[in-house]
Amino acid sequence: MNLRERLKKLQGQRGFAASPSQPTLAERLARHGRWPSPLNEAEVAEKLGGEVIERGLILIERTFPLNFVHGDITLDEMLKAPLAVIGGDRVEPEALLFLDTETTGLAGGTGTLPFLLGLARIEGNTLRLCQFFLTGFKGEAAMLEAARRFGEKATQLVSFNGKAFDVPLLATRYRLARRADPFSRLNHLDLLHPTRTAFARTWPDCRLQTAEQRLLGFYRKDDLPGALVPQVWFDFVRRGDFARVPAIVQHNRWDLMSLAALAARLAALFQHPDHAEADVLAIARAFRRRGEEDTAHAHLARRREALTVSGLMELSQLHRRRGEWEKAVAIWEKLAAGGCLPAMEALAKYHEHISRNLPEALRLARLLVSRRPEDPAFARRFTRLSRRLDR
Repeated sequence: MNLRERLKKLQGQRGFAASPSQPTLAERLARHGRWPSPLNEAEVAEKLGGEVIERGLILIERTFPLNFVHGDITLDEMLKAPLAVIGGDRVEPEALLFLDTETTGLAGGTGTLPFLLGLARIEGNTLRLCQFFLTGFKGEAAMLEAARRFGEKATQLVSFNGKAFDVPLLATRYRLARRADPFSRLNHLDLLHPTRTAFARTWPDCRLQTAEQRLLGFYRKDDLPGALVPQVWFDFVRRGDFARVPAIVQHNRWDLMSLAALAARLAALFQHPDHAEADVLAIARAFRRRGEEDTAHAHLARRREALTVSGLMELSQLHRRRGEWEKAVAIWEKLAAGGCLPAMEALAKYHEHISRNLPEALRLARLLVSRRPEDPAFARRFTRLSRRLDR
């Protein structure tokens, strides 16, 4: 009796039926890493509205006309959006590449896999979306290559929090696959940063879905929370649970469409920061840091009545730099009357160095010292002016 016959006899003695469908060890090893789902890849692709383009990789394509309405904005606003005002390049719309990923975790590093890579670009009068969905780990190399081909004509990458997460993660995956990273060559416009600039002080948070609701008028229906996305994919890969996979694809599709719409809306907002919740001072300072003082000045001057003390002081400094002393002094006098020490100090400097009204400069210096006697700069100004007037 050989070993196999003896094992069958032992199984029979213990009440086990020898099932021809039970896989052998060799069969289990051969099956390792292959499709574990009751659905095969072709069936999954069909249910997702896509096609299998490589083993382990499904491509889902959608094309939307640019007159498609997303929330309260049509996608064709991208065609005239001046992205340079929010840090982008002056490029043709066809050179833009929108990117968003769904991953197995938020930690990043070599243990995190982007199992759904969504890309979109403008082609003529349409926005073309390509979503590369992994049905297992073996499809990653094909996904990376397909993504490279899709974006090879782009020069401007657009994402939301992509600088901190998506792009570094993809760089790691390309490096592990020993392939050149196609995204590192692109100028990267991360929309999270202009969103924070404009609304960090007025919104409860600056998440993409908050921006969708408050800027685009877009509210997701039956959206899969981002925190659940990794587990849904693991359940699909490990147990063949397909039920919520379409929700991942829809979640990613909404992200991509919102990127196009939000880029247009933010660019328009930075050109004319008239939104009730926009922080016009922060927007003006962003322009000033880029050396665009005329734009900063125009924004603050147009919204002067709504400015806080900090905004008015910023405007006064821009007036001063432009030689508009009367306008600057008018702001300082109004604020100084309300007890604003920086305005008093600015007036003291003005009367000492510009108007040469030393008695008025000394009066303001004495007032500053009385308000803040521990400040050595105020004390030095008072002492200097006193000696000048004594002479």
